[in-house]
Amino acid sequence: MNFLSHYYFERYNRNPELVVGCVLPDLIKNADKDINVLPHKYEQRFDGNPKLANIYRGWGRHVEADRYFHNAPFFYTHTHGLKLLLTPTVANTPIRPSFLSHIALELLLDHLLLRHQSVHESDFYGCLAAVDRDMVARFLTLCEVPDTTFFFTYFNSFMRAQYIGSYRHFDQITYAIINICRRLWDVQLPDEQRVLITAALADYATVLDEDFRSIFDDIEAHLS
Repeated sequence: MNFLSHYYFERYNRNPELVVGCVLPDLIKNADKDINVLPHKYEQRFDGNPKLANIYRGWGRHVEADRYFHNAPFFYTHTHGLKLLLTPTVANTPIRPSFLSHIALELLLDHLLLRHQSVHESDFYGCLAAVDRDMVARFLTLCEVPDTTFFFTYFNSFMRAQYIGSYRHFDQITYAIINICRRLWDVQLPDEQRVLITAALADYATVLDEDFRSIFDDIEAHLS
């Protein structure tokens, strides 16, 4: 799941450390995909400090939400449906349609949450802005991350860009998907292929709109 989808489960929670914790695994992955943080190995280190404990709790909820999502019939059904639509759009490129459909599903879920005003990106960014950065740095240090500069460099950029609201627009989802693919493959897609991807996303969003709430309801019940 992507940022807003994880935030959905904390949308009524105004604890900034818990909210940051619920997206921290993805923030770290985006900041440096080679950094592997394993907080469960150091759980005892967060005892006695409510802010550290809330970051850890948010992290755990993120992991559990992803585990449920990636094993749900919903995930298999819709990644398959998207793969059928998207495979022709990346013909003769190194992009794997299975990877493309996975990323597309996650971004389309964020799109639908925004479209239906189930979450508001301003609330999300507000929580991130309010977090105690010293506690985030301490959390990472306690997880044996020797230098947190890489994270805060990315986090500052993430906060300045505030791009998540752009997922209301299908062409911006296409732009984001291609950028993610370019982390793995040296690929440049011409405008014609970008248009095809955007059209496929728009088409599938109408299919997804019929039952996307079910996966959020299921995960929310599971987390509670």
